[in-house]
Amino acid sequence: MVSGSSANVGSYGSVNVILTLLEFLENEGHELQPILDRAGLPKVALEEAGTRFPQNKIEALWEAASEVTGDPAVALRVSTMVKPRTLGIIGYLASASESARNAFELVKGLTPLLWEGFECDLYSEGEVAFMRCSAGRGSRANLRMAEWSVGLAVTMSRVLGGSRSDPLEARFSYPPPAHAEEYERILELPVRFDAEEDGVLFPISMLERSNWSADSTLRQLLQRYAAEQLANLSTGARVSQRVRAYILSMLPMEDLTAGTVAAQFSMSDRTLRRRLREEGASFQEILDDVRVELARHYLCEEKHAIDEVAQFLRFSDSSAFTRAFRRWTGQTPADFVRASSSSRTHPSRNETS
Repeated sequence: MVSGSSANVGSYGSVNVILTLLEFLENEGHELQPILDRAGLPKVALEEAGTRFPQNKIEALWEAASEVTGDPAVALRVSTMVKPRTLGIIGYLASASESARNAFELVKGLTPLLWEGFECDLYSEGEVAFMRCSAGRGSRANLRMAEWSVGLAVTMSRVLGGSRSDPLEARFSYPPPAHAEEYERILELPVRFDAEEDGVLFPISMLERSNWSADSTLRQLLQRYAAEQLANLSTGARVSQRVRAYILSMLPMEDLTAGTVAAQFSMSDRTLRRRLREEGASFQEILDDVRVELARHYLCEEKHAIDEVAQFLRFSDSSAFTRAFRRWTGQTPADFVRASSSSRTHPSRNETS
């Protein structure tokens, strides 16, 4: 079953999730039609760029591929072969970003365009950062998607971070599978099983390193396009998640109100507010949350002046921004920058083993 709508069916994923797998199978000499038939996926649907498949069908395809190739680690193996172009708008946007951290911040709210069941977060302390990769409820029993998502995070970090450094460790929340010995060999990293969460541990320096393919003009165009695509996507993702992603992508480029955002989602202002209220959120809360996230990034990561950040975030002047920032964080922007600089000079100890 394929669809442009995911209503009442569960999580959907883009055809881009499986493109590298299909290329791999063809290069290995396997005929695709029987494999697709076993997974219940019509081959003709692969010819349409906007096609989306239910997550259970994608998982069934991974299982069929594993059985046909005799390779229990096929999802992990294929994840190391992914190129940005095969991920569609998500891959292109990441490639145009200034750094791996910037790419993560831009695409984390846009992941429903690639795969509705995927969520990611970044936690950093001192000189290390951990990217949590959640593959969705259905993939706990079928670990192929967990393997693919963590492997993808490793692969994309290497593409964006360059060859001078590497992730520190890959972590999986389940016990070692029968093919556990393949994990370190394929990922070329230390691997930990029975971890608290699935994800990848990085050195901060790797996330901050400039991306050689960065293009700020192209990035802005792709941000706008991706935000519009997400707004128009029939998806199981929460409205609050989609609104947040849209604001995160568009705020640096234009003023946003509940009315203008609602129009992008083909809703009235009143309907949008009601839908957000049903999810325990409000437009102003989401807007403030995005503003403070961007403010921290602009102040500490990109080292912009306070008046520049105020302009980026659509405040009337730096005084209005300072008052808002104090309300959000309990600090002035200047105090926050000083505290952040001090913590980087004297990082707190972080457990990495």
